[in-house]
Parts: sequence; structure tokens; C-alpha cells
Amino acid sequence: MKKRHDTGEIRALIEGHGLGEAFGRETAERMELRVYDDGEFVCKMGERTDGLYVLVSGKLKIYTLLPSGKSMLLRFGKAPSLIGDVEWTGRYPVKNNVEAVGECTLLFASREVIMELQAQRPAFLWFMIENLSYKLHTFGNATAMNVLYPVENRFASYLLSLHELRDRQGAADEIRTSTLTETAEMLGASYRHLNRVIARFVDEGVLARRRGRLVIMDEEKLRALAGGHSYA
Repeated sequence: MKKRHDTGEIRALIEGHGLGEAFGRETAERMELRVYDDGEFVCKMGERTDGLYVLVSGKLKIYTLLPSGKSMLLRFGKAPSLIGDVEWTGRYPVKNNVEAVGECTLLFASREVIMELQAQRPAFLWFMIENLSYKLHTFGNATAMNVLYPVENRFASYLLSLHELRDRQGAADEIRTSTLTETAEMLGASYRHLNRVIARFVDEGVLARRRGRLVIMDEEKLRALAGGHSYA
């Protein structure tokens, strides 16, 4: 993780996401930029946060670890979104792992800055409410997906989420086959089971294998398989 302080760049990122009312100029002057490489953790389960993060570019993978030691995907975070709002508000330890998918840029404001400059700012409080509502919605959606739906539906929703993030942020609608073991674990499936699902999707023309990657070929069929659910 790399840190830097550039008030002009921070201000531009805030304004670019329409958050000028939520974060004032004084706050921007005391924030810092934190850039994370692919696979780096923004925060881990059990840690204590010392402030708030605002994702302004890239995407994040949010997942939890089960008592069995396996992981379960909850959602993908897209810009602009808050990280640490639940934990910061209630002073709870971090509940889920938050990991960068590709390079991600986040703005960070310490607890002291938030309490001094933001706590009574209506636009900021509204931004927090919107983020908390979104997290509650996606958590319920992910729980339903992971408990009630078979692997093929969960995998379709996973692929659709990546596809939707591509539309918003320019990410590729592909998945590396080298990461399928991790994907299977995230979806609560075995590697063999997921491979069988992929083979079926390829046979049905939903996906294609190209040079170690899976590429979406039929978005309409994928949406039908996802049943209106998404991790994004």
C-alpha cells in the first residue's frame, strides 16, 4: 500500500464522484490517498479501524471467513463507497475481509478528522446512510444466494457482477481460469463442481474459454441464470 497527500488530486476525486457537499475543503486538506495493489487487504477481520475509507477507483472484494476456515463472498465494492462505516460508527472490530481486485485508490480520513469536521455535516451523514442501506441490501442478497441457490446460479451472479463492474469502471468481463480454485471457495463449491458448471455454460454458449480465460458470450442467458441477483 502506498500513501500520498495531494490536496488537489483528492479534491478532484471528491468532486468527480459528486461528493463535494459530503466532504468539505478542510476535510480534503487532511485526507490522504492510499493506493492498494491487486490482492492487498484494505482491512482484515478482527482489526480495529482508525478512520473511514472512500473507494474512488477500482473495485474491492468483500468476503467473510466461516468457522470451517472457508471463505464466502458477500459483495464487490464499487466507487464511490465507504469502507469502515459500520465498524467506525459502533467501534466494532472489522467483520469482513476487504481485498483489492486490481489496483484500487481510496481516500482515508482519520477518526479525529471525521469527528471534528464531518460528524454534523448533513450531506456526509446522508452519504453514510446510503452506504449502510446498500450494505444491508447486498448482505441479505448474498445470504439468500449462498444459502438458497445452487452453484450454477451463484456463479452466474458472480460473473454478472464482474460484467456490471466492467460497464461502470472499464474492467474486463473475463475471469482467469487460474483463479477458479479461489472462486469456487468463495462460492461455497468444490473446484470440480465449478468446473462441471463451467463446462455446461461453455456447451450452452454462455461462456467461452480463451487462452486461460473465461469470456462472457451470452449476457442474456447469464442474466436468466443469475435470476436477477448480483454481488455488485
